[in-house]
Amino acid sequence: MDQLEDVRERLDRYRDQGLAEVQGWFEPESAELMADLLLHQLDLGLGGGVAEIGVHHGRSFLLLANGLGPGESAVALDVFEHQEQNTDHSGRGDRGRFEDNLERWAPGVPVAVVARSSLDVSVEDAREVFGRPRMFSVDGGHTAEITRHDLELAEASLGEGGVVVLDDMLNGHWLGVLTGTATYLLDQPRLVPFALSPNKLYLADTPEAARDYAEHLRSAVPDLLGKRDVEFFGTTVDVYGQGAPRHRQAAAPAATLAAALTPDLRSARAVARRAQREAASLADQLAELHASHSWRATAPLRVVGRLVRRP
Repeated sequence: MDQLEDVRERLDRYRDQGLAEVQGWFEPESAELMADLLLHQLDLGLGGGVAEIGVHHGRSFLLLANGLGPGESAVALDVFEHQEQNTDHSGRGDRGRFEDNLERWAPGVPVAVVARSSLDVSVEDAREVFGRPRMFSVDGGHTAEITRHDLELAEASLGEGGVVVLDDMLNGHWLGVLTGTATYLLDQPRLVPFALSPNKLYLADTPEAARDYAEHLRSAVPDLLGKRDVEFFGTTVDVYGQGAPRHRQAAAPAATLAAALTPDLRSARAVARRAQREAASLADQLAELHASHSWRATAPLRVVGRLVRRP
């Protein structure tokens, strides 16, 4: 088995078995795109390893770790138990659970665990901490300030031809990420967005690399492509997941079944409405009977009848 196929098998195993076992927030469609990009980078001959800010229990980091090629290593930075530094309470890292998950789902992978806040890492020191990764996941603090700072760290350390993956870009609960990303992109940085998938924004280190990655994904996962060339901060991105053919195909059997059942459902509703009307009519008749003079006049006889029937 060649090295690329070995990495592919590890990635498939984690996506098929591990992803659901590790607590966190990472959509399967985004895991598929990231896995494909990791393999594509190896196919291009890129190296440098991977890094992530904000690993929580490792759900997305473990995908990165399983995408490493020979001689590569990974860097995981999180405040972990120092939750007083997690000022916006976005996630809650647990080093013990993270290392347990690492042992189970990425055994033997060389990982440097950095227990500190990304705000304590300067842009000048970024390469010393993170190296020159080919893929850098940003999922740390979700305030505007931290988001911008972490994107600057990723830009400063990213290897040539690398990709930055930003989490929660369009999450309505964490609009600080959108705000920080906007202020970063409006300053026309080196990183160039090229794709969006559920909860993830993908950026490349040059416009040329962004175009190449966009073209690759269009051919690699066409059934996940929802819309091409969506305007985004002076450039365009392709949107994956939302409105994708795969989702429409998955929904088609349910729609067909619903269409087939619609006449039966309408008939059942009509029967139910008729039964309701008949029940209401009987209730009205019973009320009229109870209110009638003859019903009141014969009340003593009904009482005597009940007493006689008692054993």
